[in-house]
Amino acid sequence: MPRLAFRVALFLSSYAPLFLLLAYTNRHSGAAVLVLAAVTAIGVLALFIVMAAQRHEVGPILRVAHVRPNDGDVLAYTATYLVPFIGVDLTTTDGVVVFVSFLSVLALVYINSNMLFVNPLLTLAGFHTLAVTDTSGHEYSLITRREGLDPGAEIRPAQISRYIRVEVRR
Repeated sequence: MPRLAFRVALFLSSYAPLFLLLAYTNRHSGAAVLVLAAVTAIGVLALFIVMAAQRHEVGPILRVAHVRPNDGDVLAYTATYLVPFIGVDLTTTDGVVVFVSFLSVLALVYINSNMLFVNPLLTLAGFHTLAVTDTSGHEYSLITRREGLDPGAEIRPAQISRYIRVEVRR
């Protein structure tokens, strides 16, 4: 699976709850509701597709030396990105321009950073993000259903990029 497709799917799905809230807030505008509902559905479907595509993938053996949870960024995500837009009026041109512009900049930052793993839909599906250091000292971001790993464990998560791994099935 192409790396960019994986990142875009994670971005869209991470903001699906926001799009759903905005659809409700703008429920009296038929066009805004339809667009927001469609983007919500696309985000959820994209996440399902990329995770299903990773279900049987295995990568190189990763020998765990150290693990720490990376789930703590969710609060920063919520406060910084979701809350300001709950009251956005998408029935006005100004509201649409501001929202789309901000979302475009946010997408660039999100797709090219570790914010990629802050995703409420992944959390709802039981996934965790772990920072895993291997026995050679390389650090990887791992999306997994495991809540932790013991030092010395050997795992074979799918390799999304050089330092991003996904383990859909244990």
